[in-house]
Amino acid sequence: MIRTIQEADIAQCLAIYNHYILNSTATYEEEALTLTSFAERVKSITTNYPWLVYEEGGEILGYAYLNYFNPRSAYRICADLSIYVAKQARTGGIGSSLYREIEKLAKNQGITKLVSLITDENSVSLRFHEKMGFKKAGHLEGVAIKFNRLLGVEFYLKDLNDTVQDSECDRQNS
Repeated sequence: MIRTIQEADIAQCLAIYNHYILNSTATYEEEALTLTSFAERVKSITTNYPWLVYEEGGEILGYAYLNYFNPRSAYRICADLSIYVAKQARTGGIGSSLYREIEKLAKNQGITKLVSLITDENSVSLRFHEKMGFKKAGHLEGVAIKFNRLLGVEFYLKDLNDTVQDSECDRQNS
C-alpha cells in the first residue's frame, strides 16, 4: 500500500536511507543520520511537498518524496525527486509504483518539471529514470569523493506537461 508518511514510519525510512549512505554511492552523504536529524528532515520537506511510503505487512519497503529543486520562488514549477527502496525489495516494482503516485501528486501541486540528481555510476537508477521518461539534462564530472573514489552526478529531467500553463506565463508577463 502506498500512503503518506506518518511519524511511526520515520525509523524504518531512516534504516533504508542509512543503508545507502553506508554501503553505496546512491547518496553522497557519508555519515549515518540520527533519528532526530532524519525526522527533522521529513518534517521540513513535508511542510511543502509530498512524502510517500510503500508499506506491506507493517514494513516500509520504500519511499519517495519531492523537495525544492531550488528554494528561489521562480523555481516553483520544478521539484527534486528522491526514491529509495529497501535492499531486499529492489526488484519488485516498488520504485515504479512510488514514482507513478508521486508524479500524480506533483502534477496536482502545479509542478511541471521533475529533476533527479543521480550518481554517475548508479546504472540501476539511471535506467530506472529513463524507463520513467526522464532525459539526461547534464553531467558534472568529479564533483564528489566517497569511498576514496572521485564521482560525478547526472542531472535527469522530466517534463510533466508539454508547456508551463499559459495562465502562469500570462501572469508573469503582464
